Amino acid sequence: MQNKENLISKEKTTKQNRIWVRIASACNNTCLFCLDSEAQNWTFPSEEKIKKDIIDWFKPWMENRVIISWGEASINPKFPEYIRFAKEVWYDRVQTVTNWNMFAIESFCKKVFDAWLEEVTFSFHWHNSTLHDYLVNTPWAFKKSLKWLIYIKKYYPNIIINIDIVVNKINVSYLPDIVKFFMKLWVYEYDILQIIPFGRWFSTYKEKLFYNVEDYREKLKETWELSKIPWMYMWTNRFYPEVFEWYEDLIQDPRKIKSEVMWESYEIFEPFIKSKWIIKPDCYWDKCDVCFQKQYCHDFINESNVLKSDYSNYEIISWEEFPSLVFAKYWESMQDFINYLSKINKPLINIPKCLWWTWIYQFYNDIKENDTLEDYTYKYIKNLYRKKSLRCKTCKYNNECKWIHLNFIRSYSFSLLQPIK
Repeated sequence: MQNKENLISKEKTTKQNRIWVRIASACNNTCLFCLDSEAQNWTFPSEEKIKKDIIDWFKPWMENRVIISWGEASINPKFPEYIRFAKEVWYDRVQTVTNWNMFAIESFCKKVFDAWLEEVTFSFHWHNSTLHDYLVNTPWAFKKSLKWLIYIKKYYPNIIINIDIVVNKINVSYLPDIVKFFMKLWVYEYDILQIIPFGRWFSTYKEKLFYNVEDYREKLKETWELSKIPWMYMWTNRFYPEVFEWYEDLIQDPRKIKSEVMWESYEIFEPFIKSKWIIKPDCYWDKCDVCFQKQYCHDFINESNVLKSDYSNYEIISWEEFPSLVFAKYWESMQDFINYLSKINKPLINIPKCLWWTWIYQFYNDIKENDTLEDYTYKYIKNLYRKKSLRCKTCKYNNECKWIHLNFIRSYSFSLLQPIK
C-alpha cells in the first residue's frame, strides 16, 4: 500500500498549475552539465514581460505555484520584487531553484524571505567541496552553500528547503552517500535529476559525465530505498522508468514530458512536429541514446502500425490521467486489475499478451496540417507512452510487444508484466 499512498500524495502536488518564469539568461556558476548554457547571454527579460507571464499563466480555479528560475534567477536585481508581485497575483506558493551564491548574503536572505519566498531548491551535486566545486566550475561553492543552508535552516525554519542533484558519471556511485549527508542536516526532500545532453558542454564532457544506467543499477536502487524513510519526499526527473522496478512510485509523472517540451524545448520540437518530422531537432542522432525523450521523438517518426478496425468489437483499456483514477476504474491491487481484465468477454486493446491473449494496440499518428506540438504531446502521453520491465527482454514476444501504458505500471508495478518464456 505504500506505493499507492505515495502516488496519491504526489498526485496532489502534480495537479497544481506549475509555471516556470525565466527572469535571467545568466548564471554566476558555469556547471559542466548545464542544459541551459546555450541560452545564457547575460541579459534579463523586461519587467513588463516577466509580470505579464506571471499574470497570464495564473489559473484562478486551480492551486497555483510559480517557480522563478532559469539561469540563476537570484542575480536579477528585481528578484525580490518579482516574488512579491507573484504573491500579489495570489500564487499559492513561490519557489526558486538556485545555486546558493546570492543566498550567502544575510541581507539578501532577509529581503527575499520578507517578500514571501516560501520554497528554495538548492543545487548540491556532491557531499564535499572537491568534486562539487569541480562540477559547478566555481571555487569555494560547496563551503559557502553549506554554511548558508545551515543558516537558513536555523533562522528561517518555516522555509521549505529541498535539494536537487544532477546525477552523472562522476557522482552516481556516491548518490546514496550524498543524500545521507544532507539528511543529517534535516533535509528530507530531494529532486534527483538524470543528466541530459543539452547545452554547450555535451561535446566537451560527454565521456566524463554520461554513463550507462545499467552499470549503476545497484547504487540507484540503494538511493531509491532511502525514499521509504519516514518524512522523506523524493522526486526523480528524466530517468528511464525501467530503473524503478520495485520503486514505481518514484517514476516521473507521464505529463511531465509536456512541461519538458512546451516550456524547455519548444523551439526544438515545434518545427519538428509542424514539418511532420522533416525538420529534425538539432540534437537528433548524436544525443538520442543518452536522452530520456528519445521515445517521444522516435515514436513520432516510426509509428505506422495503426488500428483500423471497428472499435465496437473490442474493449479498449485506456490510460487514466492520474493513478487515483486508475484505482477508481480498475480497482486497487494488481490482482484486482488482472481479475477485471479476465471477466471481459471481448478482445482487449492496449494490453500485452502476458496479461491477455489479444494482440491489438491503439496508436496515434493522424497528425494533420493544423495539429500542434501540444496536440501531439498530449496524444503521445495518452496513447504511446508505454513501457515494459527489463525482465521483458527474456519474453519470446518481446520484439513484437507494444508494452503497456506507464500509468498502469506506476499504479500496479512492473510485476504486472510476466515474460512468456
